[in-house]
Amino acid sequence: MSTNSVLHFLVIYDIRAAKADLVQFGTDYEAALDAYNRTEEDHRDDPNTEVVLLGSDSVETLERTHSSYFELSERHIDQIVARELAELGLR
Repeated sequence: MSTNSVLHFLVIYDIRAAKADLVQFGTDYEAALDAYNRTEEDHRDDPNTEVVLLGSDSVETLERTHSSYFELSERHIDQIVARELAELGLR
């Protein structure tokens, strides 16, 4: 994969919700970097949000190599259920 064929992706990961928003920039690295910098600044004081700029040959590869952002692991599901039970006063 040559550097000019790398696709750029901005991942904004909500840790509490275990949910990732994915913004695709194609091969436009400058636009991706600008968006990353703005988004990182917006979430600088938010410990529950991760902002990551990644490069890959495809979305499918990205989802496979960084699956923790895109799949609910059992740990995340347990955390979500525990939090919801606590909010309902059931735990």
